[in-house]
Amino acid sequence: MYAILFNEPGRLALRVADYITTNDYNDLRPLLDTALHSSDTARLYWEMDYFRGWKPDGLWKDLQFDLTVTADFARIALVGTTDTLPLIRPVMEAIFRAELRLFTLEQKTAAWEWFVEGSSA
Repeated sequence: MYAILFNEPGRLALRVADYITTNDYNDLRPLLDTALHSSDTARLYWEMDYFRGWKPDGLWKDLQFDLTVTADFARIALVGTTDTLPLIRPVMEAIFRAELRLFTLEQKTAAWEWFVEGSSA
């Protein structure tokens, strides 16, 4: 399950909870594509609230294949707990060549500031 926190060209902020399902992926795919292709400095903010992973387990491989494009995120802020950050980091590193920073939930403000730094958000 996910919620869109912010969406403008080149900037996408999401809160994910529980599992990312195939239906979630199908909804997120165009959002990620639009963010990636609408700016040379696209950014992603990915906040995890009780995130437990991908369902089915191989879903991230589909995401990796589908998003293999010439565009890439310049920055990705990953926000979560010490339990959830290790779940998502390898996936994001496999998919994107972005500057990736990890933030705890207590550091959400710092993560957001880094995400919007230099933009009009």
